[in-house]
Amino acid sequence: MAEGGRKVVIGVDESSFAEEAFNFYVGNFMKEDDAVILVHTPERYNFVDANLGTPVERPAVIQELLNEIKKKLQVLEDKYQKKLQAAGVKSAKFVSKEGDPGEAIVAVAEKEKAVLIVCGTRGMGKLRRTFLGSVSDYVVHHAHCPVLVCRK
Repeated sequence: MAEGGRKVVIGVDESSFAEEAFNFYVGNFMKEDDAVILVHTPERYNFVDANLGTPVERPAVIQELLNEIKKKLQVLEDKYQKKLQAAGVKSAKFVSKEGDPGEAIVAVAEKEKAVLIVCGTRGMGKLRRTFLGSVSDYVVHHAHCPVLVCRK
């Protein structure tokens, strides 16, 4: 990635909320020399508790699931690479990081010394957010830089 001006981290996934946040950044905040870092955390699968067939079949089923995850990741990366190119972003990279999405976004932003984090929100209510947690809530409370949370 060529060095740009400001470093901006954007959390992305397959949701329309992430895409709208990306589009809002491009349409309202993007500067020509921004370096954009897209951060994605693949879905977690509990292979231990999953019913994966007989012990003989399990390695093949696990490999199939891992291949599916890689394929989804590649489709997502290709989609956002096209969006970055269409927006005229000259400096960008796609980072896939295991673990909790909020923690991953904050960690990448700190490592990259980002000046802004952009993320979408699913608009969960208070009760649901209390039990499930919220990526945007985590990012707002743990980020070292300003956070732009885009509501749908």
